Amino acid sequence: MKRDRWSLDPTSLRVTLGVLRHGPISRAELGRMLGLSSASLTRITEPLVRSGLLIEGAPQPRSPGRPSLPLEIAAGAATFIGIKLARDAVYGALTDLKGTIMRSGSTPLHEATPEAVTAAIASLTDTLRGRRRPRAIGVSLAGTVAEDGLVRGTYLLGWADPVDLAGPIGEATGMPVVIDNDVNAFTVAEHWFGAGRGADDFAVITLGAGVGMGLVCGDELVRGHGGAAGMVGPVLLREGRPAWRAAGVPYVMEAAQALLGREVSPAELPTLALANPGLAELLDDLADATGELAGTVCSITAPERILVAGEGAVLLAGREARVAARLADMGPYGLPAPALIVEAVGDQEWARGAAALAIRSRMRAS
Repeated sequence: MKRDRWSLDPTSLRVTLGVLRHGPISRAELGRMLGLSSASLTRITEPLVRSGLLIEGAPQPRSPGRPSLPLEIAAGAATFIGIKLARDAVYGALTDLKGTIMRSGSTPLHEATPEAVTAAIASLTDTLRGRRRPRAIGVSLAGTVAEDGLVRGTYLLGWADPVDLAGPIGEATGMPVVIDNDVNAFTVAEHWFGAGRGADDFAVITLGAGVGMGLVCGDELVRGHGGAAGMVGPVLLREGRPAWRAAGVPYVMEAAQALLGREVSPAELPTLALANPGLAELLDDLADATGELAGTVCSITAPERILVAGEGAVLLAGREARVAARLADMGPYGLPAPALIVEAVGDQEWARGAAALAIRSRMRAS
């Protein structure tokens, strides 16, 4: 009988996680990173390759000795579901083990009750997985989530009291469920598979209906007491304005539409600003506020990279240098400014973040 490839001892799981996070990687480099001898690593990786969880890449020349066979994760070895809860819809993605989206979809959310949310998630999960058997479901939402997955509160859905969402979703789908704040989930995905890959210290600032922050320090996601880390909306910026107003998309769009006298999409504004000084000033102010918030985060946490993302990042197109300049003015003295990445993302990427929670939970299980 073939052994379940996920029935791994802690050391094998640590090796597999190392390959997922850092592969393709040579056995020698992997051994140094994990503190394992060549003989131990060979003994551990051979059954992982046979099971199909790891694969050997093309031979890489090295001197002296035989060519090395770098190890990679087998992306198709497992699938995962990611669910992002919004105010009036549920967005989902089916991903492989490397967090690559294989299928995505959405379903409307007609009620914001826990029962309606559970039913919508179960229905969308059935659609996304088809005949596959995903290993776990990750769910993300704007709100405070405890370490055990208890949703302590979410203004977006109007839940002021704690809600156990993981239990009912698990019963409805028959799969393990992990839940966290949406910015935390997105940060995990970017740290493992995106802009923060390979960085031990990494920060994310999201611009959307609100302003959020995700933080990785020492290669670990910072959740804070009660899962409430990253609530940077109230941080005061220039002229005493809170970040949620200075950099929040609804307030920028409201001001832009007042200037233009019509409705407009965020993606249109950078181009329209080329011929509209008032609009250009508005977007310059947003870039300055974003850079100031990023600089505040960096002066406290000193990340090596910082990602500005979310639906509102599109408003910064052409103003990345302005954001970087304000960031550099406020960074830790004596250190180079962190690398700045600006990336607009949509619902699929948020759902992918939730899937990354599920991947992380399985890869860290003992």
